[in-house]
Parts: sequence; structure tokens; C-alpha cells
Amino acid sequence: MGGLMRAELIKMVKRRTYWVLLVVLAALIALLAFIFFVLPQIIADTEQGFPEIEKPEAFLFGAQQVLGQTWFPLILAVMFLAGELATSTWATALTRNARRWQHLVSRLIVATGGSWLAMLIAIGVFWVATYFFAQGEGFLSTTEVAGVAWKSLLVMFTWVALGFAASAWLRSVGPAIGAVLAFSFGEGLLALWEGWRNISLSIHTSALLGSLDIGGLGDLLGGDIPFGKALTVVLGWAVVSSIAAWAGLQLRDA
Repeated sequence: MGGLMRAELIKMVKRRTYWVLLVVLAALIALLAFIFFVLPQIIADTEQGFPEIEKPEAFLFGAQQVLGQTWFPLILAVMFLAGELATSTWATALTRNARRWQHLVSRLIVATGGSWLAMLIAIGVFWVATYFFAQGEGFLSTTEVAGVAWKSLLVMFTWVALGFAASAWLRSVGPAIGAVLAFSFGEGLLALWEGWRNISLSIHTSALLGSLDIGGLGDLLGGDIPFGKALTVVLGWAVVSSIAAWAGLQLRDA
């Protein structure tokens, strides 16, 4: 499977789309940092719809904002799988190696790694802006920084698996991208509904990284969520999405 992973890594690095998405992500995060930390200072009034977020909590807030950019892993996942499923590439690959799970796992690992790297870069962009422009003092501890790293990896795996599941069943780039982005947007809106809130991937992703009340959103999102519950929900989504992706490949190719 190492050969499959190297091949997927080379394809990702050579694809211009990955780098374009990365630049767009970094620019968007820089804009968010400007809105939260620089703009309130320009207008000199933090009560005009701008929450006052100070260091060190601002660093966790930044990580939450970055991981909320779920469009990146979803689009990358569709690029990795749906594009090949819609052509003869997938069938040709299976004639060389009929173990579907190896193809799926290799793509899942590389797409997750690529998304994780992009998120870490974006978090770094936000943290640099936070360091220079946010009010307050202090930084995260080494344990907290490590926590942001592994939690980001888990979140990226989950969203990539969701993208793979859509790709496996829809077998076309356009419909798959439309479906995953619609899910991402709709899931965020459903998070405002108490009935969905208990299993919301968006809310529990943010809860993994810390308090939901950073920025004054705690009441709107139903209050803080225990870390254990947040981890369980995110892991549940990861498992269900992975099974759905595998089932789509097995049943559609049967």
C-alpha cells in the first residue's frame, strides 16, 4: 500500500487545485483575523457586533474558526475519489490491484494528511495575526498546542471520509461537491436546532478545542459540551462516514 500512497501524494502535490485551495484558505483566514482583531480597533468600538476576544483564548478561537472551513477537506476528498470514479481510472486501478480497501485507505490517508497540513498552516496564519493584533497576553501551553494538532487531524479525517462517502455513491465531481457543501452548510444551520445539536458535527468539532462561549456564542449553541461527549460524537461521524464510503465502493461496483 506504500506504493499507492506515494502515487496519491505525487498526484496531490502536482495538482494545481490543491495549491489554489490552500492560498484561498490562507487568504480567507487572514480576512477573518482582520475582521475579529483589526477592524474593531479601527472603528474603536467593540460593541458594534464584534466580540472582544483576548489572548490566550483567542488562539483557541482561531483554531475553531479554521476547522470550521470544512469546504477544504470536502472538496479535496471529492477531487481524490469522485474524479477517478467518474472515469475509467478506478476500474483500471482495480485491474492492477483488486483490493478496494487499499485504494480507499491510501487515498483517505493522503487526502487527510493534505487537509491537515493546510489547516495547520491556516491556524498558523491566524495565530500570527492573533499574536500581533489581539488584546491581552499569553499563549497556549505545549499540551494545548499538541491538543489542537491531534484534534485537527481527527476532524480532517472525519470530513474527508464524508467527502469520500458522497463520492463513492454519486460517482461524479459536480454532484458530489454540491452534496457535501450542501451538507456542510445545512449541518451548520441545523446546529441551531436543539434536536440536532446533540449530534451536530460542527458544534462538537468546536467543542473539541475548548469552550463554545469564546466570542459570546455559548448561549446560542446551547452551552458548553463536555470533552468526552464531543470526542465521542466526532469519532462516531468518522466511523459512519468511513463505512459509508467503503459500502459505496463495494455496492456500486458489485
